[in-house]
Amino acid sequence: MSDTPLDVARAFIRSVEAKDLDGVGRTLAADARQLFMHSRRTTTPEGVADIVAGRSRGWRIADVAGRLEIVAYTEGLFAKFDPLVWRDHEWTVAPDGKGVYFHGRGDMVVARSGRTYRNTCLTRFTVEDGRITSMTEYADAFLYAGLRVRPNRAEFRALLRAWR
Repeated sequence: MSDTPLDVARAFIRSVEAKDLDGVGRTLAADARQLFMHSRRTTTPEGVADIVAGRSRGWRIADVAGRLEIVAYTEGLFAKFDPLVWRDHEWTVAPDGKGVYFHGRGDMVVARSGRTYRNTCLTRFTVEDGRITSMTEYADAFLYAGLRVRPNRAEFRALLRAWR
């Protein structure tokens, strides 16, 4: 792949929004890692700047390991939310050139209950050799937990792995 890190990260988000599992898988390195961090700092410019600068880190909630597990986790999201989209996309390339930050406001609906889910997230993508090697997503985990949607196996494993 000769795509830039920004191209690869955008392809991942487009694939998730389109519910395209093959597209998601194509963007990931085999040993990719996806971390979910609880943070309420994603809703203000100051909070986002603190996360990007490393002054705020959040609490690790889930640790998804490897392309296959990330794809399985993502498949669970596809079943949980319809639609599965973010609004107000903002993209920033990190100074190292390998990292890309995505900031967006979720505009989703829980498929089974019809309940809206609007969480603001900031995700750092690290891309090497045209594939995502890591993603760290910061968002308010309590908003997600409050939906009371059942985790799939991949999500459950990731939750347990985060607490080891």
